Amino acid sequence: MKKTCSVKVISITPFTKTGDLDEQAYRLHLRRLADAGVTVWVAGSGTSEGYTLSAEERDRVLAISVEELKGKVPVHAMGCEPRLTSEMVDFLAAAERSGVDAAQIFSLQIGHTTKVTPREMRLYYETALSATDMPLYLSSHSASGYFIPIDMIEALADKYPNLAGVAYGGSDIQHFAELIGRLKDRMEVHCAGPANALTCLGLGGHGFMGGEGNFSPRMVQNVIDAWHAEDRGALRDAFATLMAFASVYARIGGGSAARGLKPLMNAYGLPGGELRLPRLPIEETELQQLIALVRRIPIPGVPEPQELAKTA
Repeated sequence: MKKTCSVKVISITPFTKTGDLDEQAYRLHLRRLADAGVTVWVAGSGTSEGYTLSAEERDRVLAISVEELKGKVPVHAMGCEPRLTSEMVDFLAAAERSGVDAAQIFSLQIGHTTKVTPREMRLYYETALSATDMPLYLSSHSASGYFIPIDMIEALADKYPNLAGVAYGGSDIQHFAELIGRLKDRMEVHCAGPANALTCLGLGGHGFMGGEGNFSPRMVQNVIDAWHAEDRGALRDAFATLMAFASVYARIGGGSAARGLKPLMNAYGLPGGELRLPRLPIEETELQQLIALVRRIPIPGVPEPQELAKTA
C-alpha cells in the first residue's frame, strides 16, 4: 500500500503570562501550520508541554485543534508517556471524542528507569490498540529507554488493522533500514527529528517529524515538496536550510518544552506564547545570540525580528 510522504510538526501550546491556555495565539499558530500543508501533532509531551495540561485543558486543546485543522490538514493527538496502561486508554478515548484524525500510543514509562519486559510491552500495546478503532501510531524512541522490537510491530499489525504507522527516534541506521524495509508497505514509517529525513525517504519511508516547523512550517514542508517534485537542487537547498536551523534549535533545548523556541518565535512576532512552570525560558543574552544565528539562515515565511524591550 503506497502512502504519501509527509512532515509532521509537533505543535507548541501557547500559554498566557498567567499560565492559562492562550486560545487566540494557539488558533493563529495552527492556521500557520495549516497554510503550509503539514501534518500537525498536538497535546504532546515535549514541545507541546502536554504534561502540564489538566484533562479539561487537554480536551480544549484537542477541540481547538479539530476546529482549526480538520479537513485542511491531518490533525493527530500525540499525548504523553503514561505510567499506567489505563492512562493511555483514557487519552485515546479523549482523542476519539475530540474527532482528531489519529492518535499516538506513547511508550510506557513506569518510572525509576525501569524498563518494561517484552510480555508487558505486548500487553500494553494490545490493550491500547484494541481500545479504539481510530488510526493509531506507535512511538519507538530512545528517550523511553527502549525500542519496540520489529517482530512485535509486525505481529501487532497482523492483529490490529488500525495500526497506521510508527515513528523511530534512534541513531541505529541499520535497525531503521530494517524497520522501513519490513513495514513501509503496511504502515507509515517516519523518523523523529529531521537528521535522518533523507535517509528515511531514500529507504522508502514516509518522512520526518519534529518541532522545527513551529518556527517556519514552510521550511519543513519545502523538503517534502522538493522530494515529491524529484528536484534534487531544491531538495538539497531545503534540507540544508532545515538542518542549519535544526542546529540552532538543538542549542535551545529542541523538544524540551520549547524553552528557547517560544521566546524566539515571540521575538519574530510569531504566536509563541509563554512557557508553563516548572520550565523557564532562556535568558535574554541567549535569545539575542539565537536571533543572530537565525538571521544568517534563509528561512522562508518568517518576518524580521521585532525590536525587543530592554530589560532593566
